Amino acid sequence: MKILFLAPQPFFTNRGTPIAVRAALQALSQQGHTIDVLSYHEGEDVRIDAVTHHRTAHPPLVKKIPIGPSWQKAVCDLFMLCKAVSMARRNSYDVVHAVEESAFIAWLIRALFGVGYIFDMDSLMSLQIVEKNKLFTPIAWVFAWMERRTVRRSLGVLAVCPALVDEAMRYHRAGNVALLPDIPFTGSDDTTLPQSLTQATGTRLMYVGNLESYQGIGLMLDAFSKVADKHPDAVLLIVGGSPEHIEQYKAHAGRLFELDRVRFIGPVPIDSLGAVLSFADILVSPRTQGNNTPMKVYSYLQSGKPVLATRLPTHTQVMDDEVCVLVEPDPEAMAQGMGRLIGSDQLRQEIGDAGRTYVQREFSEQRFRQRLLDFYNTLPGLSRSKTSGGHSPNTA
Repeated sequence: MKILFLAPQPFFTNRGTPIAVRAALQALSQQGHTIDVLSYHEGEDVRIDAVTHHRTAHPPLVKKIPIGPSWQKAVCDLFMLCKAVSMARRNSYDVVHAVEESAFIAWLIRALFGVGYIFDMDSLMSLQIVEKNKLFTPIAWVFAWMERRTVRRSLGVLAVCPALVDEAMRYHRAGNVALLPDIPFTGSDDTTLPQSLTQATGTRLMYVGNLESYQGIGLMLDAFSKVADKHPDAVLLIVGGSPEHIEQYKAHAGRLFELDRVRFIGPVPIDSLGAVLSFADILVSPRTQGNNTPMKVYSYLQSGKPVLATRLPTHTQVMDDEVCVLVEPDPEAMAQGMGRLIGSDQLRQEIGDAGRTYVQREFSEQRFRQRLLDFYNTLPGLSRSKTSGGHSPNTA
């Protein structure tokens, strides 16, 4: 088949969705399909056999595209819409594979040119925009309506977690919905890491990721303040975050305990993630909002270090009490979980080993590839015999 693959992100960048996009492109190209992938103007060039990479033009005034909903992303999506329609007009595609909000573009392409599309759903956009800014609450219903219509009109939906599978199943007319979870990513870069990380001693609790409000950083700091005195050798390492968020949470921590008990490491190259995680004794995912599972959870588990996470669907749809320590999303319960893990080397070893065994069995690259190809092979109206030759990788 000839596939138009819409990836509304800076591609390639070593984070979240772009990593999953690269894995999907590799799997589909190895199956013999040829692919035109369209992404934003930002990102590194990657070469994949039978994949031609196209980029949108650089929109004026857009200097950097932040993670999550933003006016910059909206402008980039308009540029993507124009180029995607132009590409669909000039080329004969068998299917459009649309990631996240690009499914709205694929919906339009279907109406204009009759090309069916696959909705690669990484989150509920109607929920995400409200989590980003409560001012969008009055118009969230518009996005919810658009999502439902886009799910209903698609050939099928690939959902990144069980909660999104359930949501898509409510609206897809034929029930063509499949689970396609993320895969662990640890990287292989041996870049020199900050001394504030490598020289940390004692029992090291670590959080890795952005510091947006939905991540529950305040909850984690409040919980740590309750165990800091009982466990004077424990230290909390927070890796990632913008300068503004770091200053915000430094002030929060300073009101609770001595600042030498927490180290704000700041951003590190994602390719160094495996090396970063090796300096942890306990990994924390304190997320308080959302229904999609954070990609870092798979890397946490892969590291073999014990994971402490909130007992919310964002985590429990993937993990249970056998492979991590789950706690209620309140400071007292999280503090108790921290105390249990800090106080027992044996528990840390058992939970860490169980988590690594689990993620290697259920979320390997091979499992990802098989899930994706099984989904493609069962979709109605697609001819598996259609392949196009002579398609060489390049960047347009």
